[in-house]
Amino acid sequence: MKLKYLLLMGAVYMGSSLQAQQKITEETSFSMPSIAGQALSPNGEKLAYVQAKTNLEANKVQSELIILDIKSGKKETVATQVSDPQWSPDGTKLAFRGNINGQSGIFYITTGDNTPKFVAPVYSSNHFLGHSAKKNYAWSPDGKYIAYVGADAEKAQVKIDPAAPKVIERILYKSRTSFSDNVLTKIHLVEVASGNVKVLTDDKFDSHSLTWSPDSKRIAYVSNHTSDPDNNYNNDLFIVDISNSNVKQITNTIGTEHNPNWSPDGKYILYPATIRPLNTKDSSPEDLKLYLYQVANGEVTCLTTDLDERLSGGEWMDDSKHFYFGFPRHGKRVLYKGSIDGKTFTPVIDKEASVGAVNVSNKRISFTMSDFNSANEVYISDNEGKTVTQLTNESSNWLKDKDLSKKESFWFKSHDGVDVQGFIAYPANVPAGTKIPVIQRIHGGPHGAFGYSYTDIVEVLTGKGYAVVFINPRGSTGYGQKFSDGTYQAWGGGDYLDLMKGLDYALEKYPFLDKNRMGVTGGSYGGFMTNWVVTQTDRFKAAVTSASVSNLISFYGTSIYPDLIETEFNGMPWDNYSLLWHFSPMAHINKVKTPTLIVHGENDMDVPITQAEEFFIGLKKVGIPTRFVRYPNEGHGMAQPKNRLHNNKELLAWFDKYLK
Repeated sequence: MKLKYLLLMGAVYMGSSLQAQQKITEETSFSMPSIAGQALSPNGEKLAYVQAKTNLEANKVQSELIILDIKSGKKETVATQVSDPQWSPDGTKLAFRGNINGQSGIFYITTGDNTPKFVAPVYSSNHFLGHSAKKNYAWSPDGKYIAYVGADAEKAQVKIDPAAPKVIERILYKSRTSFSDNVLTKIHLVEVASGNVKVLTDDKFDSHSLTWSPDSKRIAYVSNHTSDPDNNYNNDLFIVDISNSNVKQITNTIGTEHNPNWSPDGKYILYPATIRPLNTKDSSPEDLKLYLYQVANGEVTCLTTDLDERLSGGEWMDDSKHFYFGFPRHGKRVLYKGSIDGKTFTPVIDKEASVGAVNVSNKRISFTMSDFNSANEVYISDNEGKTVTQLTNESSNWLKDKDLSKKESFWFKSHDGVDVQGFIAYPANVPAGTKIPVIQRIHGGPHGAFGYSYTDIVEVLTGKGYAVVFINPRGSTGYGQKFSDGTYQAWGGGDYLDLMKGLDYALEKYPFLDKNRMGVTGGSYGGFMTNWVVTQTDRFKAAVTSASVSNLISFYGTSIYPDLIETEFNGMPWDNYSLLWHFSPMAHINKVKTPTLIVHGENDMDVPITQAEEFFIGLKKVGIPTRFVRYPNEGHGMAQPKNRLHNNKELLAWFDKYLK
């Protein structure tokens, strides 16, 4: 009996308890600090960065603005509960966003004086402009002004009676967590010395994503001036003169322009864009290319025609002949340098890591970077990436005594011969001959991607003795345009087959994975795929689906993304109901055998909670063990730390119940 008991315990191994390092748990994962923004001073000698820490008891994320002297390593905390630091062009002032002494907006401190000085109030509109729209601010190159994106001040302050009837006349009447306030977002200008504010784009359109001309006389920005901006994603570029507010439209394409960046010599504006007439404010199938607009003659050139990558960025070097840009590639997020002739593209940072936001200053660049075993830290490098130095150690210090999982990348041939990449994370010490349960985790999007970056829930799961398999099926970014288009008119087609083929490959490659104790989970599109998976196979013993789509037809009319279905399924749904219903998990719910936990935010307008309600009732009606957890005051994901913790505990308890 004793021998049988010992053999049983070995067979259901759930992680070694003999390791000296601490396991990361659902509770302790919240104590890791993170980097939430960084700015390199103009002379390249100081770094301003925001460190964020979760306060579970207070149920909020707290932030500190820190200035690091790069040469000496001295750090000084200069403000709390602020964000988005930006140095003035002469480096004597540091601006940031904050809410201080009852005033909310843009502040600055000066060198040697950390007393915040109020610059201007910034009002916000909740109207959704798209995931790539920047509601940013920026110093003028001469340091006299700050331009910022903000809501119409007068209308933003009007209080709406929540009990009053709502009269709806526009398509985009919802925001991400509530009804839209219908307040326009405009480009504002404040003179720093006087505090005088004026609106530069006082028209009937939303304006955002601004950039200054080097002579401090004009601002380029993004807007949609079509007759019905709610009914398309036809963003174009505009220039406004700050002296008289005259506006000039400088692009007029059927595609979507994003985030312009004016060159230091004033000759060019660099920007990413798409060219397809159908596009979406959510997860676009089309990979962005970089374009160059010549200010003198209006000529536009695509600089990256031959790069089959999903490009972003476009940060200028001082010479106005070269620029930095990033893109995902095979699970990495790399940083490259390009030239304005479109002929030269060279890697600057190309590691098994994910490079984030880049700042360029005095022939140096600072950037955030994460890998499998380190959350975002700030690094500094020469402009060629030859000497890279880590400047911050906020998460690194926290992680150094933690028991981190082993992680590997693998490639496999899918059902049709397409090469697909996957990853696995598992406990560091799995005794030979034992079997451990495995969770297949599915990313959102559909045009998202997993890769070389730190993920706390993966460490929590492996700390509990699970292995986690995460695959980038067709539709994922980082593998070229054809691969990104792999979900076109077929959510649950080739992507589902990739996921199953990749899981089979992992089961064969890693003999410690227990094929009889498998779970599946995902959020958003990953939640859709989780729902789809359990309607197509009974190989999983448990599922956790979060913020998920279950009915593509009803999703179209209730989400803030009607353009997502139009883009992914080529037009209006009423011309394609049979296809949409075929790829809806609800159409196949009578085939489900897998116990399923459903979690959803009640204020989610990206994927309304009605999608979860449909799936829950369907599962209950066909007799599947089901649990439905609704989170009040949450949108598409958990913003409140206590809800995130509760969500993680629910997920772990569900998998423990059915897989242990």
